[in-house]
Amino acid sequence: MTYLKNILTLVILVFFNTSLIASNPSNWTKYVEDNNLLIEYRYQNCQLSRFDEEKVILRLTNKLNKDISVSWKEEMWYDNECINCNLKNENEMFKTIQLKAKETLAGECDRNNRLTIFSKFSEKLIDMPGVNKIIELTKFELKKIIISYE
Repeated sequence: MTYLKNILTLVILVFFNTSLIASNPSNWTKYVEDNNLLIEYRYQNCQLSRFDEEKVILRLTNKLNKDISVSWKEEMWYDNECINCNLKNENEMFKTIQLKAKETLAGECDRNNRLTIFSKFSEKLIDMPGVNKIIELTKFELKKIIISYE
C-alpha cells in the first residue's frame, strides 16, 4: 500500500511540475503598446561559456511604414533594491535601437546585447567559485521611451 501511495505522489508531483513549466514566464508578455510601437519581454535561460544566466529578452516591433529610432532608460531592481535609479548621469542607462519599417527585433543570449537585461545566474551557487550570493532581478522598468522618426 505504501508503494502505491509513493507512486501516486510521484505522478501528482510530475503533473504539478509540468503545469508549472507550462505557465513559465518564458512566453512573450506585452510591456507597452501604442499605434507606433510594441515592446514585449520574456525570461530566458541562456547557456554561456562561464556561467548560465537567466535574462530578460526584449522584443520591439515597429508598427509604422517608416524607419524609427527607439530610446529608453532602464531601471533595474535586484533583490528589491534599485541599482540605478539615482545616477547622476542617467544617460549611462539609455539605450537606442533603430527599427526599419514594420521590423521586429528581439534580444539574444549573447553578451552585451542591447535588448537584454541580466536577471540572475541560473547555476547552483556551489557550482560558481568566488560567488557568495546569487542576486536576482526583482523588477525592471523602461522609462522615458522616445520614438524618433527617421
